[in-house]
Amino acid sequence: MDTELTSVQCPPQVPLDLLELRKRLGSVMAVDDCKNRLIQDLFFEVETLHSALLNECTKQENERFRLNQEIAQYKTEVADLRHNQAKLSFVSILVDGDCMNFNDALIQEGHNGGRRAARLLLQAVERYIRDTDPQASPSLQYRVSVYANLPGLEKAYREAKVLSWTETLDPFVRGFNMEDSQCDFIDAGNGKECSDVKIRATFERDILDVHCRHIIFCAATDNGYARLLGSHRGSNRITLVEGAPFAWEIEQLATELRTAAFPAVFRAAKLPARAYSFSAAATASANVVAASPPTAGDTQSSSPARRDYATIAKANLQMTPSPSASSSSYSATASTTPTPPTPSPSSSSSTSTSTQIIFNISPSVTSTPLLPKIKYNARGHRIDPQLPRASSKENYERLRAAKLCNRYHLQDDCSYGDSCTHAHGRRLTSAQDLHDLRCISRTSVCGEGLWCTNRKCVCGHQCPWESWRDHELTGCRFPEEMHGVDREVVRVE
Repeated sequence: MDTELTSVQCPPQVPLDLLELRKRLGSVMAVDDCKNRLIQDLFFEVETLHSALLNECTKQENERFRLNQEIAQYKTEVADLRHNQAKLSFVSILVDGDCMNFNDALIQEGHNGGRRAARLLLQAVERYIRDTDPQASPSLQYRVSVYANLPGLEKAYREAKVLSWTETLDPFVRGFNMEDSQCDFIDAGNGKECSDVKIRATFERDILDVHCRHIIFCAATDNGYARLLGSHRGSNRITLVEGAPFAWEIEQLATELRTAAFPAVFRAAKLPARAYSFSAAATASANVVAASPPTAGDTQSSSPARRDYATIAKANLQMTPSPSASSSSYSATASTTPTPPTPSPSSSSSTSTSTQIIFNISPSVTSTPLLPKIKYNARGHRIDPQLPRASSKENYERLRAAKLCNRYHLQDDCSYGDSCTHAHGRRLTSAQDLHDLRCISRTSVCGEGLWCTNRKCVCGHQCPWESWRDHELTGCRFPEEMHGVDREVVRVE
């Protein structure tokens, strides 16, 4: 086959300018060099930063290692401190023995009762701490400090018939102190505020002690401690123990503090108020007068001296009572049909050398006033007589601020004597003051409630504010059952 070759038309040749090309090549190469230098500079900067980062990482790693070592050391020191602190940690149990009374059965058991009281108190507190503070150390110590006016407390127990007049508190106190090395029953002295001062000082010392984990405060029936506890509202280191009902001011604080009760240890009510019972011997001695003929200079009548309360009281204090003497004196003077003394030969012969004794047994003079009767409703609830409002707000507040002892001024009957935390002094005589003080006493809740049968009780058995327009049951110190009490009297005793 024949192949035909055809000619190809080539573009016209353009003359090349080599110089221009070289110039252009030079420009391109310059740009490339600039880019290469830029890339090299960037790599250098990256390498520099990378090296600095590595150095910083190494430095931080070394610092972290050092801090971890210090933390481990500090943790060891803290653990040691906690361990040592746990060895010294304690719970302080403060008891005002004058107002927080031990159960009668324990007192009557004497030495064994004292040991059992200390043991029961320690066990009750230990259980309470274990339930409320699981983090507490098992080796926690319990320090019990009971402060009381022992002579006054002993007298109160005797007058409440818990102890006989021949028994003392000494065996109970010795047993209490011997049960545990950390249990102390201390005679604070016979002053009115001696126990209070001891309790306050011990509380303030322990609350600042870092080793004191908790304070069990067994003195909440005394309003005087409200100022001591007020600055510790909301503290979880303080527990108020209720035996007898809380005092009013303490009751307000109890809503912001922990509370507990140890009924196996403490009485549910204070010791009952004592009744003044003058012995017949003392009454007789108060009426003894000398019947010898008066001299010319005498201006005093030879008639028997009139018996009054002050004379009998003074004579009663000067005598030393004894069971045998009291019984014999009582039997000697308790005759219902008094007969004048009949002189015998022997007595008439000795009249000139001895003093004749004359007894004034006039029925018109009484040493103690009659007690008011108690009114009851159909359910057997005690009904308080209605009282008019206080004479004035100013006088009411003045008496209230004075913190007077209601029983002392209204009934002449305070069982606490010199250990009472409220003011005695000169008795009120103004009818206005007595009425206002009775209004104040009605605002104190009776511990026996609606079932109180004590004629000398001056506390309230129904809420005195329930008839007020703005009174609310919530927050009232009187419990619900003391509101809306049926006031229809069905019997009087």
